[in-house]
Formats: sequence, structure tokens, C-alpha cells
Amino acid sequence: MKKYWILCLFVLVYGLQGFKIKADSDYLSFESITIYEGKFLSDYTDAEYKTYFKEVNKRRFAGWNVHYVYNDLKVTYKTKSIFSYYNDGTTAIEYNYKFESNYTTSRNITSTGTIGISMSGPIKKFKGNLDASLKITSTTETTRKETETWTVKMQVDPQTMANLYVVGEGKITNGVASRYLFWLELEKGGFEVFVITTQYYRLEKVKI
Repeated sequence: MKKYWILCLFVLVYGLQGFKIKADSDYLSFESITIYEGKFLSDYTDAEYKTYFKEVNKRRFAGWNVHYVYNDLKVTYKTKSIFSYYNDGTTAIEYNYKFESNYTTSRNITSTGTIGISMSGPIKKFKGNLDASLKITSTTETTRKETETWTVKMQVDPQTMANLYVVGEGKITNGVASRYLFWLELEKGGFEVFVITTQYYRLEKVKI
């Protein structure tokens, strides 16, 4: 009976290792994001993964092997428009806009390979307790809940478009990791943590 369960465990581990690496990046929902050095997890090549995985292949009785590729890379970003208002007429228009912000997240995570992400609750976490092995998560605010009501009053000139964005700065840390149990590799892939450091609203007027 014991041999049967050991065989099942080997089959499970082998099946997990066959998963194709594919990034699912939260920052792709932004209108634009600029990184000043290094690269995003979604831009890793197969050759780079092969090189980085050599750093986490040492087997252990239990726990995670972690290799940081890039740490605290500065990024700037602009979200999609909160609103856009066009004035294609010949006279200026007085425009009032009221909106409410109910929830803001300050940390997003991404994974590839067989490293899973828990989607339960308002805070996304890596499965397998990887968060506890990443030094960057222990002192980082994960979420904040707030309600803000904004009223924007403006004059939109003829042949002008007014756009309201959320812009800000953040930091990207990414790398690869592998988890072992009884010297067997259970999970392996890439991880990325994106932390917002500053965030504010920007109103732009452009000619159309």
C-alpha cells in the first residue's frame, strides 16, 4: 500500500512539471507602464528561464528555493482613462463629473509555471506559502480600503478632449522559485511582485 501512494506522488509531480510557462500579468491592464532597467516576468525568454532555474534546482527536504533576478525595479504607469469627455462643437462646455473610488490595491502578484496564486479574499497570495519566503512581502502594505468621492468641474474647450487618469510609480521584483517536499519538486516557475509606491490623479486636455 505504501508503494502505491509513493507511485501516485511521483505521477502527480511528473504531471505538474509538464505545465507550460505562461505569464498572467496584472500590469497589462494599464494603458502604459515604463520600466527603466531590467525586465518584466512576462518578458523572460525560455533560455533565461533555463539559466535561472539552475539556481533553484538544489533539492531539499521541504520548503522553497528562491532566486531573485531583478529587485525593486522602478516603474511609472498610467491606468486607462477614468473618464473621457469630447467637445466636438464650436463653443466651450462646462462639465461636472462625480465619481467614487471604493477600493485600492497597492500590491499585485504574478506567477508562471506551476506556482499558483490564491484568488480567495481581497488579497491575492502565492500558494504554498511562497509569500513567507519572499523578503519583500513582510514589510509591504498589501491592501488598503478607502472611499473617496471626487467632483471635477472644468471647462472643455471646442475641439478638445478631457481625460482623467490615475498615474503613479511602483517597484517590480521578480525571479524564479521551486518548492520541495521530501526532496521531491512540487512546484517551479517564476514570480513577480508589483508594489505601488505613489499614486495620484491627472487631468489632461488634448486637441482632437
